[in-house]
Amino acid sequence: MAVRGLSRIARDRSANMAALTALMLPVLIGAAGLTSDTIQWALVRRALQRQADSAALAGAYALTQGMNVSSTVTADLGKNANFPLLGTPTIENGPTAGPFAGDSSVVRVQIRSGTRLPFTGFFMKAGMVITVEATAGLRQDGDFCILALDSTNSLAITNSGNTTVTANCGMHANSAGEPAINGQGSAVITASPVSAVGNVDNRSNVFANGTVFQPYSVAQRDPFASLPTPSIAQSSNNGDVRSNQTRNLVPGTYRGMDIQGTANLAAGTYFIDGRSNGNNQNKNLGFNVGSQARVTGTGVTIVLTMSNAPVSGTSNLVAGMNINGGARLNLTAPTSGTYRGVLFYQDRRATTLGEQVVVNGNSLSSYQGAIYIPRNQLRFNGTSGMSMACLQMIGYRMIFTGNSNITNVCPVNSGASAFKGNTVRLLG
Repeated sequence: MAVRGLSRIARDRSANMAALTALMLPVLIGAAGLTSDTIQWALVRRALQRQADSAALAGAYALTQGMNVSSTVTADLGKNANFPLLGTPTIENGPTAGPFAGDSSVVRVQIRSGTRLPFTGFFMKAGMVITVEATAGLRQDGDFCILALDSTNSLAITNSGNTTVTANCGMHANSAGEPAINGQGSAVITASPVSAVGNVDNRSNVFANGTVFQPYSVAQRDPFASLPTPSIAQSSNNGDVRSNQTRNLVPGTYRGMDIQGTANLAAGTYFIDGRSNGNNQNKNLGFNVGSQARVTGTGVTIVLTMSNAPVSGTSNLVAGMNINGGARLNLTAPTSGTYRGVLFYQDRRATTLGEQVVVNGNSLSSYQGAIYIPRNQLRFNGTSGMSMACLQMIGYRMIFTGNSNITNVCPVNSGASAFKGNTVRLLG
C-alpha cells in the first residue's frame, strides 16, 4: 500500500510542482531581492555621480573666474545633496594621481555615501558604501581672433549697418549680456564659433549658415594680460608729419603723432604720450593718421600710454587713436621681444570707455599682428580688398562696420595668430 501511495504521488503532476515550488521558493525570493538591491544600488550610484559631476564642473568654472575652488565645490555638493555623505569629500585642484595628476587646470572630486539595501540589509550589519568621483577641467576648443573683454551685462560686440565680416576664426564676448553679441541691419557675419558668456542673438539672417553658436560659454582669457604696464617720461619728440612731407621715424617716446604725409617707421616700439595733449578733449590726437597719409613699418609696435601715469586707478590722459578711411597703412608687428605679435596696445590704465579707438581701413592697407585695446571701444571699419590675412582684435567692446575679411593665416613664428579658446568639460 505504501509503495502504491508513493507511486501515485510520483505520478501526480500537481504534487510535483508543489514540491519543486517549495524547493525553489528561497532561490526565487533571493533572486528578486538581489534584483531589487541592484536597481537600488544603481539609482543611488547614478545620483551620487551626478552630484560629483556637477561639483567638479562648478570647481572648473570657479577656476575661470578666479574663485576659490574648494568652497565652490563644497557649496555645489551641498546644493545637490540627495544622500548623506560619508567622511570629507576629496577636492583637488591639480589631482594627486591619475591621468591628470599635477594639472592645475583640472578639478577632481570624490565622494562616498552609505546605503542600506532592502534585501541584503537583512544580512549585513553595515550598509553598502558607494564611492564615485569626477574630474572636470579647462580644455582648449576653437580658434578666436575677435574678443571683447567687457565682463558686465552689456552688448559687447555689434555688427552694424551694411558690414560684412568674414573671419577664418571665431569671435567671443566675455559679457553676460542678453545678448552679448548681435548683428543689425543688413550685416553679414561669417565667423565660427560665435560664443559669449551671455547670449548670442542669432534670430536674424546676419550670421552665415553653418555658424557654430556657443552661448553661455566660459569667459575667455585675455591673451595679452601679461603685457607690462608702460612706464615713460615726458619727451619733446614730435612725431607729426605734414601733408606732402616724408619723415623717417625711429623708436622712442613721442608727445603725439599726427601723420598727414608719409611716415616710415623703423623697427621697434613707439610710445605715444597722451599727457602731452594737456586739456585737449580729442585724445585721438595721440596717434592720428589723416586720410591722405602713408604709414609703413616692419617689426613695429605703437603703445598708447601717458607719462607720469597714476600708480593705481585710471586716467583719461592715456593716448587715443584715430585712423582715417583714406589712409594707407602697411604695418607688421615684431616677431620677438616683449611686444611680439602686437601692433597697437592701449595702456590698460585708460579710463573705461573714456573714448572710442577708431580704425578705418583702406583697400591698399595691410596689417599683421594684434590691435589690443583692453579698456575702450574699438570701432573697426574695414574696406573690401584690405589685407587682413593675420589680424587679431581684442577690445573692451567692439563695433564692426564696413567690410572686414579676416583670414588669420599667419606666418610661422610671426608671434601673431588666433588664440585657442577655453571650454569647461568633464574629463572622466
